[in-house]
Formats: sequence, C-alpha cells, structure tokens
Amino acid sequence: ILSNIEMIDPTQLDPALLKKINRITIASKTISNLYDDLTYLILSHRLSSHDETVDLKLLLEERLEYFSLLCESKKIRVGTCLEANVVMSIDRKKITKLLDNILSNAVKYNHIGGTIDVELHDKLIRISDSGRGMDASKTKHAFDRYVRFDRSVGGFGIGLSIVAAIAKEYGLNVDIESKRNEGTKVSISW
Repeated sequence: ILSNIEMIDPTQLDPALLKKINRITIASKTISNLYDDLTYLILSHRLSSHDETVDLKLLLEERLEYFSLLCESKKIRVGTCLEANVVMSIDRKKITKLLDNILSNAVKYNHIGGTIDVELHDKLIRISDSGRGMDASKTKHAFDRYVRFDRSVGGFGIGLSIVAAIAKEYGLNVDIESKRNEGTKVSISW
C-alpha cells in the first residue's frame, strides 16, 4: 500500500483527495508498525544482530520525517536539538524499532496542537512530549508487556516492552519521567 501511495504525485491532487491519501498513508504506517512489532516479538529470540556504526543524528532525522505526517495530522510541533557526530554500534533495525516505539507513543498520547522535543547529545537521546502523561504508579509498569493505560488509543501494549528488550540487549538505560496531564520524557543513555 505504502509503495503505491508513494508513487502518487501530491502536486497533481486536489486538496480533498490529498487529505484522503494522507489518511491512507497514516493508517498504512500504523498497520506496518504494528506488524513489525508483532513480528519482532514472535521472532526476537531467533533474530541475529548485525551491528554497525549508526549516525544517530541522521537516523533521528529520518525517523522524524517518517512520523511527520502523523504529527501534522495532530498539529504537533516538533522541536529538535541534535548534535552531530553522535554514533552508536548497534543493529540499525533494532535502534530504529526502539526509536519508532517511543516516537509513536509521543504522537499517539499527545494532544492536538501539542509538542514533541527530540534531543541528541553525546551518549543521550531524549524524547519529550506535552501529552497526557502518566501517574508515578503507572510509570513503573510502562515496560510491562501488554500493559495499556489508555484503552481509547490503539495498540496492544507491546511497544515499550520491545524498547526494554532492545535496551537490555545493548546495555542501554531507559528512563521515563512522566506527570499526568503534563507529558512524558523518555531518556536513553549509554
């Protein structure tokens, strides 16, 4: 679906049709991410890692572009402070999955007109949002598989458990700070 949509020239569409195409794109990306997450959970014990040196600034810029349509649909402003020359030796697919799950939550649980700030410093990635946030009692269970605190938002509660598994495999520290109705900050350090 996505490859067919990407072949369409948006400059040739009227605004109403473009809006429909954008909705299809968002739905397709959502389904694709869910499929990837479920596949990862099922096959993670059989997947071998292919570590390489990953430029995290370039990867974050790529992932933010991937989520840009979702952000635009919710009128979310994205701010960045990305240092250059920050690299990590890691499997590209796994670090992408880790970042995608955190960014997906930052969009999914954010308010219309909210903000997402992405920072990259030496040995630190921080993704903050102005969304719904969580109480402290819920934050400590955020990485538990199948835990969902808001049933009004789609998903199966597996994203952060995947984040935790990848972080554990690579010795990354993942810290969540969250306040109800103020937002969530996820920090990844190494």
